[in-house]
Amino acid sequence: MQRVRGLVAAVLVSVPLALFLLVWLHATREFAVLIGCGLGLAIFIVVATGTDAHDQAADAAWREAALDLPPVSDRVILERDQARMPGPEKPRRAGIRPRDGHDDPASVPVSQGAETK
Repeated sequence: MQRVRGLVAAVLVSVPLALFLLVWLHATREFAVLIGCGLGLAIFIVVATGTDAHDQAADAAWREAALDLPPVSDRVILERDQARMPGPEKPRRAGIRPRDGHDDPASVPVSQGAETK
């Protein structure tokens, strides 16, 4: 039912817009049709994806059939009440360690001209 409403709303808005562009603004026929179809498609998408009484009845039937499962279309609550998954723990530092390893004498390269003791 929502698809039919979306189609009707898209036609009721896009056809007058295309006529307005064509007659009063003297746009080319292709430009008027393109703009009208683009706006009509956007309206159709918005209206057709809305929920109606059928979706609410389906959610009620789902809740009765499976009491322990969440409702189908209640995505806001699902996202808010998601269980937190434990992630990897950060290693704890016992002392101050150099980040790039250059402060450690063993990691500093010895130049060729230097004498070793």
